Amino acid sequence: MRFFSPGEPTQRMDVIKECVQYARFISPQINFELQTNGLFSSSEDVAWIADNFNAVWFSLDGPSEINDNNRPDSHGHGRTGEIEDNLQAVATKTFVGVRSTVVEKTIENQVALVEYYHKLGVKYLALNPEISPIQRNSNGNEKVTKNSIMRFAEGFIPAYKRSLELGMILLNANTFNFDEKTDVACRSCLPMPQLNPDGSISSCDMALYMDTKAELQVFIYGHWEENDQKIIYYLDKIEHLRGRRLHNMPICKTCEIAEYCAGGCAGRVAFQTGDIYCVIPEYCAATKFMAKHMEIGKKENFWSHP
Repeated sequence: MRFFSPGEPTQRMDVIKECVQYARFISPQINFELQTNGLFSSSEDVAWIADNFNAVWFSLDGPSEINDNNRPDSHGHGRTGEIEDNLQAVATKTFVGVRSTVVEKTIENQVALVEYYHKLGVKYLALNPEISPIQRNSNGNEKVTKNSIMRFAEGFIPAYKRSLELGMILLNANTFNFDEKTDVACRSCLPMPQLNPDGSISSCDMALYMDTKAELQVFIYGHWEENDQKIIYYLDKIEHLRGRRLHNMPICKTCEIAEYCAGGCAGRVAFQTGDIYCVIPEYCAATKFMAKHMEIGKKENFWSHP
């Protein structure tokens, strides 16, 4: 069971605790995972999280000079030091990983990021490039602006090699499937359900509301029916999601790393192209570049969900 939300889930620790208690009642062996910004209300919350979660992923973009600028608190203050302390406290009792957004100041020197996290005691690290929001033009169409994924890939490889020297596990959204062969890119096409705050059922972290963007509506495949106290699933959408397999994607069939990619992140593809059965050529090129310079088929390439 994973706690992830469009805001910071630990702002409602009361709800998290209630969910954990109920989940343990119906499934005593269940595992719990948290995605958090690492800013907790009290030392008691830090201890409770460390004692009750099997995995905690912290969103931390680098040292204070980077992270304070990217993630100021509601008063505009940087609190990176507090996040570092909480991370190290939680890591004494349970698995901890970091999901770090690579920005312009760090894209050319991702090695420095790896070394920074290593000093914090982090072993599992996911780096992903900053993506600019979709912007509408005067015709009402939407255009994706983004940092160059190939530029990110070129900076990632030296960081990957450094991570091996330091005994760390380093990955990014393009390398999630480098651990073993697969015909499905991600959980969104199984589909693996997540219950959103508004009661909608989604299979992708990019689709967090019933009224999400049109391109991402493909991932909303059910809703909680309050009157009947049950989830209503949309079977046609489930079938469409499950169909995103290699054998249904002709453009991938001749790719030399198809079975270690399976079309790439479905959410990103839908967001940019409007069709989960498409691919993004720039991302394909970057993924092939990284596969050429990394070890694939290595189980340690992936653990948990960053």
